[in-house]
Amino acid sequence: MKIKDILNDINNEQKLALEQVLNLSGPELIVNKDRELTKKEYKEYQNINKKLEKGQSIQYILKKANFYGNEFYVNRNVLIPRPETEELVRITNELIKKHLKQELNILDIGTGSGIIAITLKKLNNTYNVTATDISRKAIRVAQKNSKKHNAEINFIKTDLYNGINDKYDVIISNPPYLDVNSINIEEKVRKNEPHIALFAKNEGLYYYDRILQNIGKILKNKYIIAFEIGENQGLKIKNIANKYLPKAKVFIKQDYNNHDRYVFILGGIKDEKLKNI
Repeated sequence: MKIKDILNDINNEQKLALEQVLNLSGPELIVNKDRELTKKEYKEYQNINKKLEKGQSIQYILKKANFYGNEFYVNRNVLIPRPETEELVRITNELIKKHLKQELNILDIGTGSGIIAITLKKLNNTYNVTATDISRKAIRVAQKNSKKHNAEINFIKTDLYNGINDKYDVIISNPPYLDVNSINIEEKVRKNEPHIALFAKNEGLYYYDRILQNIGKILKNKYIIAFEIGENQGLKIKNIANKYLPKAKVFIKQDYNNHDRYVFILGGIKDEKLKNI
């Protein structure tokens, strides 16, 4: 069978599978469309297809996912990276460049595969980045990715601030924020991805409250806190932030679908605006 015969009727996940099997990029598939697959290649492609038909995610099958233009190792102990989190990293880095010095301390809470911490470090090697997670298996994935990308990150297995003694200019987190009782969850996500990284009590607000409740003791005088959130949680998280950090300015920002997706909390910063960022 030729490449063009397969390309006629496949979805995006199947296309990624074909790229993996043939070690060709998307454009290279088109250029080589008349190439015949070997029996071994076709069998490997069919095996991946069978896993896809059973509802497995292509990223977990291939053990890799793209984030911010880089390839990361993933397995079922960590979430699959999403475009919304790329925007969290981008905006946070823009805020840092605008309001803070370059040599600063960053804490990534609930690092998972390490994509946030590692990407920030790659964007500016002067950042001192610490990343935490309660899952030892997740930490191992993150450490593998930091080695892959030659990014020096201080990883700590801990529950929030246990064992954290430094003070930070930036705290960033994409914590579990799906309501444990929610039924509007894509079946593939519910079936494949780690529930410990997806679901939280108190309508999905549990970890935001825990993070903000004791955050003052590890913040520097001038700081940025950056959260990814659920689309119906913006005002509730803003109220939590105002409760624990009454002097800070809190901003809710939308994603590319115009859904509330991020909360940014800025303290000790005079020009506290998110315009054009």
